[in-house]
Amino acid sequence: MERDEWRIDLDPKIQAVRKLARTYGAQLLAADGMFAELAATTGPEYWAADGVHPTPAGHAALAAAWLRLVA
Repeated sequence: MERDEWRIDLDPKIQAVRKLARTYGAQLLAADGMFAELAATTGPEYWAADGVHPTPAGHAALAAAWLRLVA
């Protein structure tokens, strides 16, 4: 239940960041969606044990996604 409450706070912030990226033509790594997709197959704890801070696997996934984005 606590994680559901995080979304109330987090979702408007995600939307603000997306808007800023569009406004300024910045590349955006949509990590929230990426982790949701990854968690669908393995469970979220593999990627971020506490639901916030990435595990080593989560950091590796972020790095790989970032390299795909900027390469």
